[in-house]
Amino acid sequence: MAPEVLRGKSYTPASDIYSFSMIMWEFTSGVPPFNNRAHDIQLSLSICKGKRPEIIENTPQCYVYLMKKCWNEDPLKRPSSKKVFKIIEKWIFCSGVNEELKSNIMEFMNTPIGHNNLDTKFHPKACYTSRLLDFTSKQLNEILDSKDSQDLNDCSQTSVRANETLLLSENLNDYIIKDLESL
Repeated sequence: MAPEVLRGKSYTPASDIYSFSMIMWEFTSGVPPFNNRAHDIQLSLSICKGKRPEIIENTPQCYVYLMKKCWNEDPLKRPSSKKVFKIIEKWIFCSGVNEELKSNIMEFMNTPIGHNNLDTKFHPKACYTSRLLDFTSKQLNEILDSKDSQDLNDCSQTSVRANETLLLSENLNDYIIKDLESL
């Protein structure tokens, strides 16, 4: 999820481009981004502070450049989908792209995934399905905007409160589902 969306802003084409960069990264690694971390407020804070997945060794530089442009922290600095399309189209079809670059891209695409010293084990709290976050963007923003060194303590306390809220929310969801099923 794009940092600005985690902070409570609306989804935009720029946030879709951020998501595309995560797909680009997954293509290079063979595993989803941050698969070895809990998908919680700590990870969200890290993402909002600029944390991105480590670049996989031997990824072609042109690919790395585009991926980094797409995951830029500032949505206004991310390329449009049209620009991304043009860049990829150029890689594939343009005779002006040098043969060495084409060769590097083809070699990379044909390299078996899994030869990259990457932790492929999934953290038990890594979640790749749609769900309610166990914290609010307001809580995240308060921590990010705070000047105190208490951030980590605040974050832990917020996480506990958020987990309690999530349990209430899940119970409410169960109640709503049962109520709808009875109709």
